[in-house]
Parts: sequence; C-alpha cells; structure tokens
Amino acid sequence: MRFGRGGRSQAEPEIVPDSDEVESDLDEAADADEAVDFDDEVDWRADGPFDYDEVDLGTEVARIDLDTLILTPWDGLNLQLQVDEQSRRVLAVTGVWADSGLEVVLFAAPATPGLADQLREETIAEAAELSGTTEVSEGPFGPQVQRVLPQPGPQGEQLFHVSRVWFVEGPKWLLRGTLLGEAALPDADASAAAPFVEFFRNLVVRRGSQPLVPGDRITMKLPEGAG
Repeated sequence: MRFGRGGRSQAEPEIVPDSDEVESDLDEAADADEAVDFDDEVDWRADGPFDYDEVDLGTEVARIDLDTLILTPWDGLNLQLQVDEQSRRVLAVTGVWADSGLEVVLFAAPATPGLADQLREETIAEAAELSGTTEVSEGPFGPQVQRVLPQPGPQGEQLFHVSRVWFVEGPKWLLRGTLLGEAALPDADASAAAPFVEFFRNLVVRRGSQPLVPGDRITMKLPEGAG
C-alpha cells in the first residue's frame, strides 16, 4: 500500500555476525570517501512518511491507529509496543519480521528543518562513546547512519550490534526509524530492507496542535483492547 502526497485521496533482534566479517565491512567503509554529498533539493518525504493532513486514508486498508501515529502493517508483521508503565502511553513501536526489525519513535520538531541533523550528530557521538563506529551514507530517506556497536557475547566473546538509523522531518514532527537485524547489515541485499522501507513510508503522523518542546518524544496511545 502506497499513499501519494499532495492529493487527499518479542525482544529487539540482536545481530551477532562473525567479527571478521564486520571488521572487513568497516575497513571497506573506511576506504570510501569520507565526505558524502546529499542533494538538498530532493524531497525525501515525497512518497512518505506522511502528515495526517496530506492523505485521505479511506477505509479499504486495515490500519492500526495509535492516535499520534497510524500504522499500515502487513500480514505476519509482529508489532511490539514499548509502553510507559505509569502513563500507559506508547514510547516506541517495533515491527519484527523474519530476522529483522524496525523501531519507530516520534519526536516534536520546530517549524523549520534542522532537528534531523542534530539527532544524527547525537547518534554518531553516542556510538563513539560506546566505542562503536558509524558511517553516514545515502539511504531511502536521505542521510542514514550505519552504526556498529560492540557488545559482549554470552561466553565473553566479542559480538556486534548493527543498525541503520533514518530521520525524517514533517510539519513540526520528526520520525526516527532504526533498522535492526539481518536487513541492517552492510552487505545485506536491498530486498531484506524493502518491506521495512515500505512500512516506514506508509506511516501517518497525527501530531495535533498542542505546544511541544522540539526534541521531546511524542507518545502514542495503546490500541483498544491491548494488554
């Protein structure tokens, strides 16, 4: 399911690849040009994600309405909700399928663009503090951060957690998508990430008019009947 803008119409998967394979991928990234040029004229949100006022959702497609965020899942996608125990509000949504997943978090943003650049730099800095590595490359939604974080294995061996982080700004909101699992590996075939790219594109944000501090997380509502 794909909208067109302009007309009204289980646990997080952990990646533990062989350390030699990851180091080889990192060496190849280090050999690439450090400077990546991105076309500022490209509308990375032309095919979604969308603002609620940009689309006519209709009733022919099954969706999940979390108040501030509307999802269009596919059959077989396992949705996991991170919920604040006190407020019972949803902090993040993770879609898990096969050996991959996509975590989605919604933030308030200023009226003018710029928050994506700030959060991207913070993501890079946080990875460095954890002795991880990052590479910025062109993704499906503009600049994406390829992140590799070291983590100890159950037997004390050195393992790695790999992810790709997307940032998309809309009207006074920002969506962060973190691709996890096999689909996030540097040498993964594009078809592995394709379902999650489509899922992210079809997200619809209903931010509302309430005043919010840019950078603050916008929580979601538990769907009716959820435990």
